[in-house]
Amino acid sequence: MKNPIAKTETKTGLFLKPSRLKNRWSPIEVLFVVRTERGIDYAKDQLSAEVIDSSFAYLTPDQKQVLIQLGDESLTQLINQLTKTHARQKAGTSLNAYIERSFLRQVHQLFIQLQSIELDTRWYHQAVNPATGNHLTAGCTLHKKQPIISFRVSRSDDGYLHLQSLVTIDNITSPLEHFKREYFFLQQDKDYFLLAYQDYQTLQWLAANDPSAYAGDAAGFSEHILNRLIADYQVEMDNIGDKQSIKVEPENAVYLSEISGSFLMLTPRWNYDGFWVEGKWQHTEEFNRNGEIYVVHRNAEKEKAFHDYLQSMHPNFSRQLNGIFNLPFAEAKKKHWFLKTYHKLLDENVELLGMEFLQQFRYSQFQAETSMRIVKTAGSEIHLELKVTFGTEEISLIELQKLLLASQKSLLLKDHSIAVLNDEWLMKYSTLIKHGRISKNEITVPQWIWLALGEGNNDTSGRSEGTVIPPEWWLRWMQWSQDGEVVYRVPATVKAALRPYQQKGFEWMCLLSEIDAGACLADDMGLGKTLQTICFLSWLKDSTVNKSGGAKFIIVCPASLLHNWRRELEKFTEGLIPFVYHSNTRSMESFYSSGADVLITSYGTLRSDLDKLGAVQWEAAILDESHTIKNPSAQITRAVYHLKAKARVALSGTPVMNNTFDLYSQLQFLVPGMFGSAEFFRKEYAHPIDREQNEEKINALRKLTAPFILRRTKQQVATDLPPKTEMVLWCEMGPEQKELYEETKSQIRDSLFLHIKNEGLNKSKLSILQGMQRLRQICAAPALLNEGSLRNTPSVKAEVLVDELQHNLRKNKVLVFSQFKGMLKMIGDACSRAGLKYYHFDGETPPAKRSELVEQFQDPANDVNIFLISLKAGNTGLTLTAADYVFLVDPWWNTAVQQQAIDRAYRIGQTKNVFAYQMICKDSIEEKIVELQQKKRQLSDALVTEDEGFLKQLNEDDLKYLFS
Repeated sequence: MKNPIAKTETKTGLFLKPSRLKNRWSPIEVLFVVRTERGIDYAKDQLSAEVIDSSFAYLTPDQKQVLIQLGDESLTQLINQLTKTHARQKAGTSLNAYIERSFLRQVHQLFIQLQSIELDTRWYHQAVNPATGNHLTAGCTLHKKQPIISFRVSRSDDGYLHLQSLVTIDNITSPLEHFKREYFFLQQDKDYFLLAYQDYQTLQWLAANDPSAYAGDAAGFSEHILNRLIADYQVEMDNIGDKQSIKVEPENAVYLSEISGSFLMLTPRWNYDGFWVEGKWQHTEEFNRNGEIYVVHRNAEKEKAFHDYLQSMHPNFSRQLNGIFNLPFAEAKKKHWFLKTYHKLLDENVELLGMEFLQQFRYSQFQAETSMRIVKTAGSEIHLELKVTFGTEEISLIELQKLLLASQKSLLLKDHSIAVLNDEWLMKYSTLIKHGRISKNEITVPQWIWLALGEGNNDTSGRSEGTVIPPEWWLRWMQWSQDGEVVYRVPATVKAALRPYQQKGFEWMCLLSEIDAGACLADDMGLGKTLQTICFLSWLKDSTVNKSGGAKFIIVCPASLLHNWRRELEKFTEGLIPFVYHSNTRSMESFYSSGADVLITSYGTLRSDLDKLGAVQWEAAILDESHTIKNPSAQITRAVYHLKAKARVALSGTPVMNNTFDLYSQLQFLVPGMFGSAEFFRKEYAHPIDREQNEEKINALRKLTAPFILRRTKQQVATDLPPKTEMVLWCEMGPEQKELYEETKSQIRDSLFLHIKNEGLNKSKLSILQGMQRLRQICAAPALLNEGSLRNTPSVKAEVLVDELQHNLRKNKVLVFSQFKGMLKMIGDACSRAGLKYYHFDGETPPAKRSELVEQFQDPANDVNIFLISLKAGNTGLTLTAADYVFLVDPWWNTAVQQQAIDRAYRIGQTKNVFAYQMICKDSIEEKIVELQQKKRQLSDALVTEDEGFLKQLNEDDLKYLFS
């Protein structure tokens, strides 16, 4: 009996194998899938004209032609043609490199064409059987979606930079390593994607120029890797060197100018958070502001939209394709085109720049005439009717505000003349208009702005009703400003005799509270901010409005200061009962039932229990160490803003910690709304001051904040404090430590100055900092380098310090500060070996434990005389007046932090002479840093006294001296 004929079914598809490009073959073959009763067999053939005609008869001629060009035969002909072309060239790359580049580009273009035509055929590829590990043929998909390549730069815990390539498909971003890349193909499982050819070239370039070679060199990383990428790609930079990334929506502007005495030119510009860009779009632009590098990421879509909007404003502009638009003067004035465009742009919130430099448009003969009257007062806000005219033309307040916020002093009138706002007018009205909310011809401002502008502005011309700040209050304010005048008596319940400056601080808080304004007491640490605040709370409780009782106060402070506030309240007054609201057993019912007046809580607890604490109407809210809320977007800051309190006080010896913007959140708490939005404050004050050191903005902000920030230094007011002696305790490194220091210094110096020569000073700052840090660690203790061979190298500072503690200071209480936790541990171990008892805390010590240790150290009967404290953990809020000796083991350039450490002991309540020692290794970088500090130190009274960053002031000559 004959066997029946076996049934055979054949399907045709395309087999994708990118690895064939290595041999300059086609990455596509024809695949025949033969299905029989015995199973499935596969056969392959080339993409020749004959095979395509027979296997893909249903394709159009154009579709067939693309496949033919992708066949091995056609590509071989391409290579031959490229070889002949290269032979005709007289110079250029090698034959192999030329063919490689041109061959791959041609194949990529053919694949772009292939994606653009609709091929009704299946794709296959070689996959791996997950069960057996064997290769098998399976279906796949070649997608039309093109991946978007971007990059991210991050810094590891050990300080090394890492570049990560990212792939975005359908708004989903994944690391490149999640894909398999062969040439310009990306594969993920059975899905294939085609890279843009430029992206392929970039990834090839990165593979040949390993970014990890610059991982420890921020300047080199920026110069050799990033500068190549940021021109064409989105690069997220978490933290590299001195570069700060600016990613914001651009604000549109037009710069007006005249060319050839005949044309008005309009140049579109964009403001990115204070950085101006114009011209041809590129991904990023870099700016240098006083040694800081800012990378602005430009928004192509927004910029193009504004460019197109400008181009649509006049028919002539459609033919002008260079990004800048111009019109003859006569055309600009025809049918009032320029005037209409001027107002239309202002209505669209477009800044108009350069008005003052236009000459074709004459200046107006009129000066600004201004009338203002109070319409009404509502709470702490004043509604003003304000009218500004030039001749018979009244100026829109909205337009006027936009011009002033853009720092413009000129405006265009209906007769095409340019009106100028003179300095006298600007001084009197610009702050009101910039800080106000405008509705038609009415402007609303917080009443406190009159205090900042001065008493003279309290009398508004032509007002018909309402008051701003009562005249009797102004009399008390003037009385307070006179020496010796007493405006308010300290309540009898306060058990303390106030010093004159403390009396003034107490009265100042009382005065501001009477007009519902907050107060930031920014006295030097140790001058009694706590006592002045207790006097103020006692006065509030005893004031007429509170005689009925029931007033409740809240104090929010770092957790480490909770019990310090409780003790101070118990010590200085019997009229205020404190209640610490903290820990897991806290209860509002317990607070109310206790009869307490003052609830003391931490910032963290306030954030957690905002629903309870935010529901109470407090008579006063006190923020201690108020710089804690310097970030307006932080949860703690938002929680503080929700507190309901009639009187508000912020206490901080350092309200400006890092930059001017630190003030904003604190001022927003104290005088809500007076400084506008965070964005307004940044643009109007913080950026011009911090980036440009703009004197005009510094003076304007100082004038506005002066009534609400009171700062006195010890040098000014605490003349009755016992003497404080600051000295240097010189240390001579031993031979082994000195040899290591000199060897390391030589290595760093040679490497660093080569780096500066090649990359420039600004791009070398990270390397400078690392070099300084390494030498400082050797000065303190070579073991801090964490190199096994140095573990037992002697530390002269540890030896000198323990010798002083053991033989000269056994009966004195001593504070020892170090920036390095490892150094504190080393000193602690040495103390233990010498039989010296000590306390120790750093940033990891719980707040309750810190408070306990401080209380024990302060106890006169306690015989533990040594307190080891990390510099950062010990620079706020601690009172350690039991100590009369302070040692700074490893002083650094930040003199403010060092002074804060010393002021733990040198503060009101100290009765003994205080001796503070900087431990300096002779003939080392430490000695040179101190000398440069004295040479370069500048006291700035711009806003609140603050130190300039020492590192930013160093020039190359200084560095040569430091590393000499």
